[in-house]
Amino acid sequence: MLKFLSGAGWRRTRLGHLSPAPRPFRISGAIAVASIACLTACSSPSDSASPGAQTADSRADASSAASAANKSPAPGSAFPGLGQVPTLPISITATYPFGDPAAPPFVQGLEFEPDGSLLVGTGLYGQSTIYRLRDWAHNQSATPTEVNDLSPDLFGEGITRHGDRLWQLTWKEGKAIERDASSLGAIRDVPLETEGWGTCSFDDSIVTSDGSGTLTLRDPSSFAPTKRIDVSAGGQPTTWLNELECVDTGTGREVWANVWQSPYIYRIDAASGDVTGIVDAQPLINDLLSRVSEEQRQNVDVLNGIALIPGSDEGARNEADGHRQFLLTGKKWPLAYRVDVGDGVGKRE
Repeated sequence: MLKFLSGAGWRRTRLGHLSPAPRPFRISGAIAVASIACLTACSSPSDSASPGAQTADSRADASSAASAANKSPAPGSAFPGLGQVPTLPISITATYPFGDPAAPPFVQGLEFEPDGSLLVGTGLYGQSTIYRLRDWAHNQSATPTEVNDLSPDLFGEGITRHGDRLWQLTWKEGKAIERDASSLGAIRDVPLETEGWGTCSFDDSIVTSDGSGTLTLRDPSSFAPTKRIDVSAGGQPTTWLNELECVDTGTGREVWANVWQSPYIYRIDAASGDVTGIVDAQPLINDLLSRVSEEQRQNVDVLNGIALIPGSDEGARNEADGHRQFLLTGKKWPLAYRVDVGDGVGKRE
């Protein structure tokens, strides 16, 4: 079964973010379903050969390992807020096949459009792409359309639609890609001053994560940063905020964030940066592992991908803590899960 990290072992960097020491290395996606014993110390990916000097297959293998080397917590690390912030109850309401079962997507971004179509962004060097699954909310057999592959030297990350534009992050390449929301074709690249991890959108701003415990608000037109929000859980600084989903409750704004290399999702008050609830998605992981073959299990990677089901929060629009329904999946998961997330305890006033 999946084993995730607990205990001590974080250190603070000169930028004020928490960081593990030393950085471990994930040999393959199997680390997410085997044990932390598979992690061993390694050098920074910056010490390795340039992706351009490798074959497409070796780039894909190396990029998965390099991602883990830069991102994965040290053995014995604790995720802030556990035991201090209310745990939000989660229940699986439906399970769907997702992608090619022989080669499930390395999901980096997941977002529904108002009509029920699902936007998917994937990662890995030489394999990163973005596409649409039309009306997926009502037709889970929909096949990809508007497929746009990234250049082999780009590692795709989070995606979000804002009006007639869509933004796609890249991991370490220092750029975000602005796309036409209809065709998903690229319009331009803009500079990105941080690593790109996750992104989501409110009416007047874009939110991005960079693997730290800070969220950045951005101008939807220029993508320039306008504000940074430090996220804390139970009074502790956070880290490893990854894929994001923005939820406007009608009375406030929430950012839901996958915590990388864990089964946890933070519900974050977008105004204060406080974590107001934690989802433990371990039941999904247990279910996934009970359904996949041993060969598939070796490739299953971490929980990553959170999309609010269109219309599923209408009954909670005016509640600070209301039920939400999300589609959740992960990197190289052959399944996606529709889940109901409840209020939890200790509701906000």
